Amino acid sequence: MIQRILILTLLAAAALGSAWMMNRMGATGSEGKAPGRQDPDYYMQDFTSLSMRDDGTPKDKLQAQYMAHYPDKDTTELTQPKLEVFRRDDTPVYVTADKAWVTSNDNVILLKGKVRLWQNDAAGERSLEVKTSQARVLMKEEYAETDKYATITTKRATITGTGMKAYLKDSRLEVINHDKTIIKPKPET
Repeated sequence: MIQRILILTLLAAAALGSAWMMNRMGATGSEGKAPGRQDPDYYMQDFTSLSMRDDGTPKDKLQAQYMAHYPDKDTTELTQPKLEVFRRDDTPVYVTADKAWVTSNDNVILLKGKVRLWQNDAAGERSLEVKTSQARVLMKEEYAETDKYATITTKRATITGTGMKAYLKDSRLEVINHDKTIIKPKPET
């Protein structure tokens, strides 16, 4: 149960961070679009962007080696994105990937390559980590999924399988083709 809550928290943070990326990096109107145009209309290299809450506390930080916006399909591509989502009552959630694509309607975020999502506890030790090669986040539906092999690691358990679905509204996670679960015994005190 705790594992599911942690995983859903991590996926929700990734979804929120991805929405932020889309709003910050790809917001353009229909002006300036040329039909069939394949080159980016703007790009940035080696950037860091920090978003703040209304009360002046950090909300999230996005870094990437490269970002390009493509007007033909109104999509944004990120290379080596690193997202840190700050939470008021918990430790930050981190998301990295080799590449990310954000769709024109700000609803779908595709993460590809070495996709990692993790959270550390207050002592700085890894409390949750998800590794996969691809993930899709559907913002409006509050849903995330992968059809690739994934590994979920907590301090006491490792769960592996191919295909996972996270229903964020319902706080529910499904492993489609479960491979194995390894639970470490509690340390004796």
